Amino acid sequence: MTGRAASLPRAWRIYAVCNFISQIGTWMQSTAQAWLVLELTGSSELLGFLVAIQYFPAVVLAIPAGKVADRWGRRNLLLYGQAAMAMLAGGLAAVVAAEKATYPVLAGFALLLGIGNALSQPARIAMAATLAGGEGAGTHGRVRAAGMATLSFNLARILGPALAGFAIAAYGPTFAFAINALSFLPLLLFLAGMDADDRVSSSLRGSGRAAFSLLWTNLSTRIPLLTVAVVGVFAINVQTLVPAYARFGLGLDANGFGLLMGAFGVGACLGGFLQWRWPAASIWRPLAAAAGLGLCLAALSATHRFPLAALILTGFGVCTATVLSSASAAVQRLVPDHLRNAATALQVTIVLGANPLGSALTGWMIELFGPNGGSAVLGAITLAAVMALTFTHRLHAVGALNAVKHGFAQKLQPARSTSAAKAAVRSAGRVSDGA
Repeated sequence: MTGRAASLPRAWRIYAVCNFISQIGTWMQSTAQAWLVLELTGSSELLGFLVAIQYFPAVVLAIPAGKVADRWGRRNLLLYGQAAMAMLAGGLAAVVAAEKATYPVLAGFALLLGIGNALSQPARIAMAATLAGGEGAGTHGRVRAAGMATLSFNLARILGPALAGFAIAAYGPTFAFAINALSFLPLLLFLAGMDADDRVSSSLRGSGRAAFSLLWTNLSTRIPLLTVAVVGVFAINVQTLVPAYARFGLGLDANGFGLLMGAFGVGACLGGFLQWRWPAASIWRPLAAAAGLGLCLAALSATHRFPLAALILTGFGVCTATVLSSASAAVQRLVPDHLRNAATALQVTIVLGANPLGSALTGWMIELFGPNGGSAVLGAITLAAVMALTFTHRLHAVGALNAVKHGFAQKLQPARSTSAAKAAVRSAGRVSDGA
């Protein structure tokens, strides 16, 4: 084990493993759900709407969830939220096994699971930062923890869809839903065994307004979060894009779909590893990765072969993980612990809140232009948005530099005036002596 990994506390490592197991199950369910919707409806637009329904609760509940975490504690909120999601996953498996699954039923389960995820996700991210060391971890500790969390998440993104593809082909989607229900158990046992009261004192509770002000006024967080919002709407809606592209663009079965999602996960895992290995707070890293997403979408629109599509999706995964992990690291390294719940809730609102609009837009684009044409349009919009953000950042940087120069010149002016006055006095004295 490297020194970087060893520097993370044991509690964080156990928590990360439990999260990893749960995330594998979550990705298996997401993959099976997408494939089941396409089998029932044959419509990428309806798939996009279902994904939008699942992520919409994050828009309205993530910020209140941060306040609830302050009051109840991250551990309590996460424990009860994950328990509810485990029961919902088990209920979905039972419904599908009984062959009672219809599109409205799946949409209802997606909404309930989205509510559970919106309420628990801020606490999940904030707890990871706390277990990594909280205030004492320092900038590098938090950035490494964020990178490792991204690496774990994206490794699950590799295994989950690939396992789901094989499970669907062999046993049907019911098996994937049942595995997800069981995958919550290790995390629930870990949380139940924690003996900690992590509620924030009422005198220290950070408001959403204070957290927003902190993140918005710092360029190091504002640009990455705006970049996440842009790519969340136009680029990284893989739960809609990849299933539709696999089925309608390449004509693949469930195994092929799982392999494409696995290729995306390999790239995302590599991106998370690079962020952990070489952490950086540069504004340009997420912007460059977002531009890479636009180029990958453009390249995907021009291919009809599985090997090339898998290679492009691997690059797409690298860029996706880089954007998301950079933004997460920027937030977690900046905020103090008493504002962490509120700031993380804002971050989750942006990351997950862009999904409803993005998923619906992606499904509509694919329905309108086909999988290849829709990818081309989304790639062009993404590149245009990144160019606009880059231009805005450059204007801000030039304005800030000019302000610094102006302030420096103003400080020098009194000194120059004083020197000139002294010189005039000395000159006058010499004239007087000469007289």
